Amino acid sequence: MFHVERTSLKLMYKGKLPIFLLFFIVLSCGITKQKYVIDDYTIVPNAKEVLGNKGLSAFVFENNKKLLPFQQFITNKFKLDSYQEKEFWVTIDGDKYKIILYDNDELIKYINTSDFTLANQNPDVVNVGSTADFIALSMISSRNEDCLAEGSLYENIAVKYLKQLKDDYLSNDR
Repeated sequence: MFHVERTSLKLMYKGKLPIFLLFFIVLSCGITKQKYVIDDYTIVPNAKEVLGNKGLSAFVFENNKKLLPFQQFITNKFKLDSYQEKEFWVTIDGDKYKIILYDNDELIKYINTSDFTLANQNPDVVNVGSTADFIALSMISSRNEDCLAEGSLYENIAVKYLKQLKDDYLSNDR
């Protein structure tokens, strides 16, 4: 009797096992996380931590790899001492603000860029500048406040300034 039940079980599962495996494979390959295209820019909360702040908000936009590296653009525009400088002060309407540029390692560490997809994918493009897909910046006030935080008194000033900086960089076609 045991032999009959075992045979019945084998017959019952024999036809369903390949169907189950196929179903499992299709589901595991077919389920992907929703990715978002950054049309202009996005603000990502809780990015890089700076002394006195929890994670800063970051202004993120898609890089144009045909252009000179963003660090070089920043160095030239603000007359910085070297391409390695990732923090610099700017004055807007008489008030001082620090802009913090994320390098590619920090971008990966603090911002989940796998949530984003590139809008301008062109495999034939020869990279002139950085190979990073996205560029991220944070901005703090002279009082060490996160200017990009939702509800910040500086939010509109910071977004307007960083958007203009982004637009200047992206219009800098060679």
